[in-house]
Amino acid sequence: MRQLDRREFISGVSTAALVGAAGCTGGDGDSDDNNDNNDDNGGSGDDDAPAHTDPSTYADFDPSSPEFPQLTSTLMEAGFETGTMADLERMQENQRDEPRYGQPVAETPDDESDLLNPDTLEFSLTPTEDPTVYEDTLKPLLDNIEEETGKKVNYASLDSYAAQVEAMRSERLHLAGFSTGAVPYAVNIANAVPFSVQIDGSGENGSFGYRLWLITQLDNENIGKLEDLQGEPKQNVAHADPSSNSGNLAPRALFANQGVVPEEDYEVSYSGGHQQTSLGVANGDYDAGPVCSTCYARVARDDQLDPEKVKCIWASEPFPTTAFSYVNTLHPDIQEGVRRAFLDYDYQDTSIAEEFEGRGTWVDIDYATVWDIILQIQESLEVEYETGNLEG
Repeated sequence: MRQLDRREFISGVSTAALVGAAGCTGGDGDSDDNNDNNDDNGGSGDDDAPAHTDPSTYADFDPSSPEFPQLTSTLMEAGFETGTMADLERMQENQRDEPRYGQPVAETPDDESDLLNPDTLEFSLTPTEDPTVYEDTLKPLLDNIEEETGKKVNYASLDSYAAQVEAMRSERLHLAGFSTGAVPYAVNIANAVPFSVQIDGSGENGSFGYRLWLITQLDNENIGKLEDLQGEPKQNVAHADPSSNSGNLAPRALFANQGVVPEEDYEVSYSGGHQQTSLGVANGDYDAGPVCSTCYARVARDDQLDPEKVKCIWASEPFPTTAFSYVNTLHPDIQEGVRRAFLDYDYQDTSIAEEFEGRGTWVDIDYATVWDIILQIQESLEVEYETGNLEG
């Protein structure tokens, strides 16, 4: 497979675009396994009416083993714009032995003298314009950390991703919620141990993150699967904007991993955003476009387009959200107490769920597996894990 040149991805885009909170324009990617189903779907049918333009020929939609194409209305009805607990369980059943890119998660030291046992645990969440904005919101969690560890907890107000990673590297920060794209930096630079993400709801009905969907018009006879973006004349495909992760950087990496190289196999037109891509594809201004699934769903639910006239021909694994982590040198007893405070409590009826749009439950994750979609992107970008790359 052709190795992409880093210039093809970033041309004027800083690596800092990767480290924003999970969302439509900066945050987070896709597993190869989910796309094996795409290769043979959208059959050719007869010359007058390709099967992929007739929804009655589509396979019954099974979120655990999706086949494409599918109407976007079908995906929305199934809640497929987000990931689910079933997705997490499936992904982690096929757990990776080590990350595809960068170093593995650091082990806890065996030597007692290398362990941290501070009187006060320093905690930081993803930096915002007002770093103290979440301190009161997270009080139920912070109180439980104190209860489970016997340590005081101080909410540390840090104003940048680089400061957050550097503080954990120097062991001045013990616990942190790192934004999606910053997590690999924390693992590789600061020996962070990501152990949990927030989900909306609880139990089997929990959901998280978003997906990347590749959409086109239902009646587009030329496109029924990802590989149809290849060939002549070249298709005009809308990407959101150069700095958008899910709308540009992610599809460049993930499509290339499937053998379809943007700007080589198809023309890229920047639409200006996910809403513009969604509307432009629905109106036939573009042949196809990769979109953030939750962004597309908002446009459709606002009745700005008809999801029964738009088909999805490829979809990624879910993009994960903020990873809650501790430094690997934290004493094992404290690590266990921290994990209990996150994983053994239900915060659905607290300020946490209210502030974070229903995400009041934390679940256990494996970094190498769940962050694989992000590492695919960073590998393609040839990211170097240095704190200086997090500035901006």
